Amino acid sequence: MYTVPYMLPKPKKFLNCLQQYFGLESFKPLQWQIIRALLTENRGGDVCAVIATGYGKSLIYQFPAFYLNKVVFVISPLIALMEDQVNALNYKSKSGDCACLLGTAQEDRTIKERILGLHFRLVYATPEYITRGNGLKLLQDLGRNLALIAIDEAHCISKWGHEFRPAYRRLSEVRSAVPLVRFLALTGTATRRVREDICQQLQMRNPLILCSGLDRPNLELTVRAKSADIWSDLQPYLSWAAEAAGSVIIFNNTIRDTEQMAQEISRHGMRCHSYHSKLPLELKRRNQEQFTSDEVRLMAATTAFGLGIDKPNVRLVVHYGAPSDMERYYQEIGRAGRDNLHAKCVLFYGDADAAIHQRLQHSQPLTAQRSEELQQLARVMLEYTQSNQCRRQFILNYFDDQTAARSQPRRNCCDNCRKAQHIKSTPIEQLDVSSESRLLLAMLRDLNGSLGLGKLILGLRGSRSKCLSIGSRTHENFGKGAHRSNAWFKVLAEHLKSTGYIQNDYLKNAKCAFGFLMPQVTLKGCRWLDNEPTEAKKIIIEPTPRMAKLLKQRKRCREKGKLPNESLDWGSDIDLSELDDVEKQQETLKSNESVWGPDIDIDFQRIDEEVAKSIKNPTTEQPEVKSTDLELLLTDCHKILQEEQEESAITQKARKRVWQYLEGSYQKRPLIPKYKYKKCN
Repeated sequence: MYTVPYMLPKPKKFLNCLQQYFGLESFKPLQWQIIRALLTENRGGDVCAVIATGYGKSLIYQFPAFYLNKVVFVISPLIALMEDQVNALNYKSKSGDCACLLGTAQEDRTIKERILGLHFRLVYATPEYITRGNGLKLLQDLGRNLALIAIDEAHCISKWGHEFRPAYRRLSEVRSAVPLVRFLALTGTATRRVREDICQQLQMRNPLILCSGLDRPNLELTVRAKSADIWSDLQPYLSWAAEAAGSVIIFNNTIRDTEQMAQEISRHGMRCHSYHSKLPLELKRRNQEQFTSDEVRLMAATTAFGLGIDKPNVRLVVHYGAPSDMERYYQEIGRAGRDNLHAKCVLFYGDADAAIHQRLQHSQPLTAQRSEELQQLARVMLEYTQSNQCRRQFILNYFDDQTAARSQPRRNCCDNCRKAQHIKSTPIEQLDVSSESRLLLAMLRDLNGSLGLGKLILGLRGSRSKCLSIGSRTHENFGKGAHRSNAWFKVLAEHLKSTGYIQNDYLKNAKCAFGFLMPQVTLKGCRWLDNEPTEAKKIIIEPTPRMAKLLKQRKRCREKGKLPNESLDWGSDIDLSELDDVEKQQETLKSNESVWGPDIDIDFQRIDEEVAKSIKNPTTEQPEVKSTDLELLLTDCHKILQEEQEESAITQKARKRVWQYLEGSYQKRPLIPKYKYKKCN
């Protein structure tokens, strides 16, 4: 990899051409080095360049066409990108049309004759078109008039890249068809391994590999866990973008999520378009034009929308669902802040994101090697969402960017840096999770893929849910994880996945077109389990913000409520399927000393006793709560329930019960059966 710390001299004829056709006074350093290597050096080699978004990538392949007065073919996977550039070039051209687009639906002989007659300087084409017989023949017929073949979004070529496209892998046929023409491969993100694979797949001769710094200092990176309410997640960020008078792109992983997102935002009075592959072509063009012209400022879209489109005022890019890999993520957040002003990039992740990507990837046949490669990319993305370190440093290190060492944490860098700068209390010390990890991994391995993580955690916490199998109920670890909440174990499982102790295997379902993910203990996890607890390496983690919040809630409620240390009767988990039988509930309540809230340590038994003591008039059914200690306890429980991110029916029921305590309207009775329960506003 080469970097350019100085400005290379530029002959006046180059600057005159730049001013005449592009209205620019000078090149950026890396732009000039690539153009100089293609046009003036006699090295005879090709160029592979990794250039950050907003650096002026399109000028690099457009300039040689005008300077040499020859044809440059540009191969790109994105129709929207090519149409945008063709329209922009033709609009600025003083001599009429200077660019055209060739697609699989365009077989007009007139266009081909005009290309051969050198009426166009730039010809854009998809990889599918160019690798067909007519596309290769057109390249050969141009002969010496073909100056350059530029491959945009070249990461698609690599098997390590984030977008595997078969036609890109066949571009080596172009090298055989026109062996004397130089190749220029361009991409916004690529690791060292991907760069090497690009050069190999394109059969580049003596390739010059150049990289710009990938850091975008004006982008602020934030990661959040999804809640059950899309609008409550997005509303603060959308309001900020509206105040900043900027546009917003919201990326989703599926078409269904994209449509749902657009409808939900529009329902709250903010106009939002959608953009995905199943929309009619005319509707996609209209939506894109209205977004580009700021007639509509919000766009919900699937992968790759906006790549290459010159829209400088995108103030906010949201990923509602973790992307499949880091390459795709960094490409898509590159749409933000192209005017070099401050912009926010927010990633909301959930437990189902990995399953969605696995299903999409396995909709086509994959080799075992390719499947492992995709899983490795997904593990990096999971590690990014769980990281407590600077997120900018994480990304730059992943791409082997030399500026990573010079990057300094600052307030607008990322959410982790912001928390580190504003923390007032003593940071939470590292947490030894070896015992809980051993419980989880041992039960997962022994049951041999017969249940998912959700049911596995129910078994660890001793749930009496009817959905649990006999094998999980009779396992030696059943109920031994009752001291941790359901949400806490989910966070631990995510950490074990990111560190390679657990992996998801995609299993086909004979009854439907889609398969499903099933967690399995990896070889690394098995080796760790087989060692004695005293000899095995401890699994120590620095709690993520999500886990730290769970620990803080549990500690606070124990201090306020003075909770007993007895074993939990239902493993801290009340399953709704157990609440239908009222008589069974009454027997259970009598035979146990306390009833605990779901995933939250609230001793309802003790609160009942305190409420009973505070009743002044025994004939009155409604208690009059006067105890200061009890009021503080209830207020604290109320805050915990408000902060609880999981919006399950069980949590809502617990919240309703605390509200009844606070209002003085609670009457001692069995927990509300699910068929009588209604969500409280």
